[in-house]
Amino acid sequence: MATTTRSERHWQRSVSMLGACLATTTAGTVYLFSTYGPALSRQLHLSSTQSNLVAISANYGLLLSGPLFGWLADTLGPRILCAFAAVGSFSAFSALAYTYSGDLAFPGWVGLAGYMVLVGVSCQAVNMSAITVTTRNFKENRGAAVSLCVAFFGLSPFVLSHVNSWFFAGSNGGPPDVFGFLKFLAMLGLVTSLLAAVSLSVVGFGPSRYRRDIPHGFIADGSADSILEESMDEESGLVGQAQPGYSAGANSATDAGANSATDSAPAIAANAGGGPGAVDYDTARDLGGKSYIGDHEAQLLALVLFFCAGVGVFYNNNVGTIVTTLYHSSVAHPDASTAQRLINRHVGAISMGSFIGRLSIGIITDLCKRIWHVPRSGILVGVVSSTVISQLVILNARNLEVLLVGSVLTGVSYGFIFGFVPLLVSVWFGTRHFGSNWGMTSLFIGFSGQGLGAFFGFVYDRNLPDQDLSKCPGGVCYRSAFLLSTLVAACGWVAAVVLAGRRARRRRENRRVWEAEEYDRARYVPFRLAE
Repeated sequence: MATTTRSERHWQRSVSMLGACLATTTAGTVYLFSTYGPALSRQLHLSSTQSNLVAISANYGLLLSGPLFGWLADTLGPRILCAFAAVGSFSAFSALAYTYSGDLAFPGWVGLAGYMVLVGVSCQAVNMSAITVTTRNFKENRGAAVSLCVAFFGLSPFVLSHVNSWFFAGSNGGPPDVFGFLKFLAMLGLVTSLLAAVSLSVVGFGPSRYRRDIPHGFIADGSADSILEESMDEESGLVGQAQPGYSAGANSATDAGANSATDSAPAIAANAGGGPGAVDYDTARDLGGKSYIGDHEAQLLALVLFFCAGVGVFYNNNVGTIVTTLYHSSVAHPDASTAQRLINRHVGAISMGSFIGRLSIGIITDLCKRIWHVPRSGILVGVVSSTVISQLVILNARNLEVLLVGSVLTGVSYGFIFGFVPLLVSVWFGTRHFGSNWGMTSLFIGFSGQGLGAFFGFVYDRNLPDQDLSKCPGGVCYRSAFLLSTLVAACGWVAAVVLAGRRARRRRENRRVWEAEEYDRARYVPFRLAE
């Protein structure tokens, strides 16, 4: 659909943003295993290790399919992927429901893991569609827009865990209605994914009236399509209208032609205030494919995500077991209904913390960049520090009250990571290949989460071979697993510090090259390329 006016573009972006929030709400169901996993494991007689393997399978489906669905989102657009997600999510949760009730033959824990893989794959399809569309639809406020989109990913478990408590947790000490909750999730995935398929669309920008050439040697080799998409000016009102360009050291004919969609020269934007201080020396490079895989900064960023997000995946999948253990070891007469509500409370706390983290980190980043000029790599070190703190709190949690604080902190730190790293990928490496780049960056998170989860299951089963939860007061039976998770988070912090050092050297070199050139006649457009 061709759009010509600014108001039409704003309307379509609003509808698309709503669709993106619906899409990530569906994607958030991948983190709900702790709400139904303990009951499912008891019903089907799974050990803690087998339950961990089933839980982590959803994350494998989510993360290992990231590069594929990122590439498909870049090439095919969102609608086919959302339709696939609708069918996949409905089928997977329905299979889990009927396996639990006994209407579908129990396929063994491997078969359950296959159902969870389908849950993860479906969630990734709709999630990549939402994030890719959002990064392309916003430029000046991209940090806040992406954060809002992924925030609903984090908020979904909070809302759905409360729905579980209100309608499916059972009453008077009775067992929870796991079958009904799984059928509800199946219908939710079907409906919201189809609505997202209808509403998601990439909306173009208006043309830019000003441009500026990158000095020779400036480390920001963006291509025309990506840069022009970034630098289009909303105030001009009409799409496709050529505007005169201004560039020092170039003739007017060349400048005018450089603003066309077919121009291959790179461009860079700076603040309306002018002067060297207005330049964002953290400008994007448009990388993809082998060039992205081979880039050392991309590798370090993936390593940070591997360590820190893996910790969050591990805790999300095991919080139900941890809460159940602490509850049963602290009361004389535990009941299933109360245990389920306590699990839902902690899942909700993680989800709300994740929502707050995802939503706030984009706003915090935009403010830090524009007001205090704090580099994004420095913000990343602070984000990773919050992960280390959350694991230290859980390591020392001896009761459910302290564990609840740890759950909130884990959710916030997890939200910080998943709200911030996609923004870094789009800003540092461009939006042209964002979907596939983000998919590759998040590819290996499941392996770190699986490793920690497998160690947790091994320690838990070794210390409680008879599954007598009263023998684990204060969580002594699994504490060594959180000592390991704290060390893993600390490794992520070291990787973030190394990455911050590399980015600082890049910014210094960019500034040196920029200030060595004379651009007295350059005109400045009223926004930054890298927000």
